Amino acid sequence: MDRRDYGLTEKLREKVARECAQGAPSGIARVETVVPCTDPLAWLRAQDASAARLYWADRNGAYEVAGVGTADLVTRADTDGIDVLFGQVHRRLAGARPGARYFGGLRFSGKTPVDAAWRVFGGYGFVLPRFELSRRGLDSVLSCQWLRSAATLDTLMAELDALVLGASENGRVHPVATGRRDLPGRAGWDAAVTETLDLVSRGELDKVVLARKSTFGFADRVDPLACLQALMPETEHCYRFCFVPGAGRGFLGASPERLYRREGRRVLCDAMAGTRTRGDGVSLDRQLEQDLMGSEKERREQDYVVRGIRESLAPLCRGLNAGADPSVMKLRNWQHLMSRFEGVLRDGVGDAELLKALHPTPAVGGYPTGPALREIEKREPFDRGWYAGPVGWVGHDAAEFAVAIRSALVEGATLSVFAGAGIVAGSVPEDEWTELDYKIRHFTQALNLPR
Repeated sequence: MDRRDYGLTEKLREKVARECAQGAPSGIARVETVVPCTDPLAWLRAQDASAARLYWADRNGAYEVAGVGTADLVTRADTDGIDVLFGQVHRRLAGARPGARYFGGLRFSGKTPVDAAWRVFGGYGFVLPRFELSRRGLDSVLSCQWLRSAATLDTLMAELDALVLGASENGRVHPVATGRRDLPGRAGWDAAVTETLDLVSRGELDKVVLARKSTFGFADRVDPLACLQALMPETEHCYRFCFVPGAGRGFLGASPERLYRREGRRVLCDAMAGTRTRGDGVSLDRQLEQDLMGSEKERREQDYVVRGIRESLAPLCRGLNAGADPSVMKLRNWQHLMSRFEGVLRDGVGDAELLKALHPTPAVGGYPTGPALREIEKREPFDRGWYAGPVGWVGHDAAEFAVAIRSALVEGATLSVFAGAGIVAGSVPEDEWTELDYKIRHFTQALNLPR
């Protein structure tokens, strides 16, 4: 560590030493100190590339944090035991100082075979970072966390010595892409959509969300954090996330869709579906908005999401409010139909019950859920992994999860970008294929990928 960095982290070292000297036998210890304002993502890029790293920013710009190293990890190879997962996390957070949070995500489905590229992420994985850098007003806050029963003062000081405080000045984003492969290809996509529409016409289901994986090859390894940094200008009002369990792997994305936010007993959910581009100029943009609001197909697709969330959430709440009509959520490059839910949870209902009830919503699975998921398992020729699964954080008395759409997996010298489209009565295979290309446009434009 640079001597200037040592001076800036000296207060943190002193606080770590004092906290260790207290000799408390168990629990999470957390100390923090204010440092000069530093870009969390640029700071994260400056850290040891072999260390576990993560980045999270909410879509409102109120919370941004970068984490490096592992103070604690709760993980499992499959998605069973969600009750155990949240039980472990909440027990460890009990008594912890404010600010301690576990970050992570889960697979979309625990029933499909796991591709080798996803194994390092686990069925679920939630990490308490060793070090965090977050923004607070005009300053930044540098934090150190550890399990009292699992870390010594010498270990913590050695890791502090290896920490880089300054932001990375590395302007390199990625090597040049050398090719693209879509799975399924166009013929396979048309066949899958046509067969799904046949099931819809027979009344066997109402909606299925089919996805595509577009894999881009490169001449050298891809840096997932650099990819996310390149996406930043195109992804305002989105959740931005990146999970890097080690060198050569990363899952990143910029999702506009919230699964839920819990604040004590209060819960907020979004029902989002239907897509239109943004127009060049106020008049065209307004025309596209009106076209979206007036589309019977798009309104029906979004209504399935509203219906599914209401059916899942109502039994968990003693009071639930939902907007009768959707509004339009406008992002930089696209706009969506959106309905908001707000409820008060019944006693005994927590994150495990919420997640099991809400995921997957009809926005990423379909409606009814069971038959739609069986069609996805039957027709998609790849493992979704964490794509379209819940990603977010859990704190002592709050939690927030986004739906991991508009996302990509980095595996060495490849980048696989995922996108899905809701298939309902009135869907046209060619139009849905075009929508998939549009939904990955922030990746293809920012990273100069083949289209």
